Amino acid sequence: MSSDKIRDRLEECATLFAFEIDGKEGHIDPCYSKENGFSYYLWFEGEEKTVYTIDDAMDTPFFEGQSLSEIADKITIIEW
Repeated sequence: MSSDKIRDRLEECATLFAFEIDGKEGHIDPCYSKENGFSYYLWFEGEEKTVYTIDDAMDTPFFEGQSLSEIADKITIIEW
């Protein structure tokens, strides 16, 4: 799947985006709060990080040292 399609889906802030790469699971959970506005909870193999922009959600090298943009065409989507 292209990184542009993933980005569009995350920007909808509709649901958890879960995937698998190299037999390992990860996900990005977009959420909104009055206090913080939009945030994106990154999770991969027990590690977690919260970022506050869609650019950071796509470009933070969090998934085995790579960003979601870099691995987009290598992942298997589990939950869309």
